[in-house]
Formats: sequence, C-alpha cells, structure tokens
Amino acid sequence: MNLEEKIAKLDELATEIENGAPLEESLKLFEQSVVIADDCMKILNDCNGRLVVLQEKVRNLTDEK
Repeated sequence: MNLEEKIAKLDELATEIENGAPLEESLKLFEQSVVIADDCMKILNDCNGRLVVLQEKVRNLTDEK
C-alpha cells in the first residue's frame, strides 16, 4: 500500500470506530490504525530525508555558479 492508500485506510478505520463498533472490535481497529500510522510516519520520514538530500544538491549546484 502506498501512503495515500494507507491514509484512506486510516480514515476508513476511524469511521468504523466513530460509527460505534463494539469495544473489542474498536480496540482491534485502533491497533490496526497504530500500525498503519507508524508505517505512514516511516514513509514521510524517508521522503523528508530524500528532500533534504535533494535540497543540499540544489544548493551545491547554485553555489558552484
């Protein structure tokens, strides 16, 4: 699943919980949400790291001129 799909799944799980899923089911849905949210953070942190590297490359290119 890509980031957008994971975010959509989080939204879906939140809706199920908000719509009054039974306690045990809500707990399972919340556990799934925590795992997916952690995956999303890993993806975002990776993207951020890549952006930092690219920004540094751009700075180096403009500094050379």
